[in-house]
Amino acid sequence: MDKLIFTRYLYPRTNVQESLLLSLLDSNRNEALFWAYEYYFSGFEQETWAYLLLIYENFYKTTNPDLAIKLFAITEKSDLLVGTIVSTLCTRNYQIVHFVSTYFSRKIPPIVHTSTKLKFIVLFKEEELKSYRTILPDENLPRLYLSSVCKYAIRNNTRIIFDTPYSDIKTELFYMWVYYASRSPVWLDRIEEFDGKVNHEKEQIEFPNSELMDAFYNLWGLEPDEQSKTTIEKCIGTSSLEQQLSIDDFCDYYL
Repeated sequence: MDKLIFTRYLYPRTNVQESLLLSLLDSNRNEALFWAYEYYFSGFEQETWAYLLLIYENFYKTTNPDLAIKLFAITEKSDLLVGTIVSTLCTRNYQIVHFVSTYFSRKIPPIVHTSTKLKFIVLFKEEELKSYRTILPDENLPRLYLSSVCKYAIRNNTRIIFDTPYSDIKTELFYMWVYYASRSPVWLDRIEEFDGKVNHEKEQIEFPNSELMDAFYNLWGLEPDEQSKTTIEKCIGTSSLEQQLSIDDFCDYYL
């Protein structure tokens, strides 16, 4: 599980990235914003900028060259700019030609768009951002936290396309979640606030005394093993039997 990283709401980071891409292509603005900020507010700010740029270059640049300067060349990055980029991309036409040609050596015809989408920039506002900022748990009921913040289920049907083989990570989510969450900057900060240290050899978090450990878990004892089946499946998907999109399916669906 060298690549496994849990984000702020205990989603696997890889699935957050894939879910962001697919929700953008589906023009599902609310879901795309959720995944973008899940990635961003987990402490991966620079990675979020880089990933959004990669999506733009692979899917949107051909039909929207203006955005290279209007959005992606902006040097002063901000929390709001993430929302503006995502909101704007959701209104724009895309092409999958470059993506399938570059990564799968497939030649396909470009999409013939029957309608021209509007070309304005969709500015994301501060009042909208409040819904996507990190919510803190109720100190008295941290075990109810995940069920309230995990609004969307990960897109878990693109393992073939993105070469991410299925792995049952229930054990990691149920019993080792703090260790894998510590790989996200936001969780590492929370752990270090209580003087916790990451022991990579033992794959666990160590606190200097029981008082600090108890204080951490009193606030962050999310108890993923006690969550409903619905919440667990939102976080890590269903099973290895989930129907997967082939690259042909992907092309058929998004052409």
